[in-house]
Amino acid sequence: MGGPFARVARAAAAGDRSRAKGGDRANGGDRDDSGEGADGAEPVLSLADAIGGPRGIIDSAIPTVAFVTVNAESGLTAGIIVAIAAAVGLVVLRLVRHEPLQQAFSGLFAVGFAAFIASRTGHAEGFFLPSIAKNAVCSVAGLVSVLVGRPIGGYVMAGFDKRYADWRENPAVRRAAVWATLVWIAVFGVRFVVQGLLYLAGETGWLAAANIALGLPLFGVAVLATFAIVRRLAPPADDVPEAAAESGQPAQGMAQVAVPDERASASRPD
Repeated sequence: MGGPFARVARAAAAGDRSRAKGGDRANGGDRDDSGEGADGAEPVLSLADAIGGPRGIIDSAIPTVAFVTVNAESGLTAGIIVAIAAAVGLVVLRLVRHEPLQQAFSGLFAVGFAAFIASRTGHAEGFFLPSIAKNAVCSVAGLVSVLVGRPIGGYVMAGFDKRYADWRENPAVRRAAVWATLVWIAVFGVRFVVQGLLYLAGETGWLAAANIALGLPLFGVAVLATFAIVRRLAPPADDVPEAAAESGQPAQGMAQVAVPDERASASRPD
């Protein structure tokens, strides 16, 4: 569950830094290349940004489509081999193009583990079991964290933005942490229920379609929702002394931060 929340928190922190820079440029009447206005308006995180653009969707779908297609034509073993080969090919392609490899290596590990489970179960539906189990664990973990009053979203927010260090004492920020966690509980829950039912029905083709549709696209929607929740409660950048941010200490008066008005734009996910 940390993966999606971490990406959301990094996006929020990056957006806050952009807003601070926008405020500095506003004093000189400048406008930067990112589209921020001279008034320091916050940049809007798009769905394409949240999911890595069309390339992100394609890269995540290729091994799954390859597995299902080849499995239907040539059997389980051939499907496993082709799926792993496709994942390795994506790593090599990114390496040749000098592109970030983290996503490709993560995909390779996920495909390799899914292929191993499929080979052990002896049927194609087993390829999707790791994803189903992961979503079940993440949704339960998120729900438990909310029920015990320690929403995981709060810890992730605090880990990536020191302004949220006292989130447990700030009612507004604590509510944001709860709602952000609930967004991801819903995402993982929907994935688990839909894919679980298709697994029990033995619908390999529909399982692949659901795995793709409920993967990065749904992740992107969740990032946008989470980003909007967090940013609505983020204190203005100029309220945080630079020294406090660098030292890792929360800014004085954080506990009295009020919810900003609705000019904060919407932005965002295992």
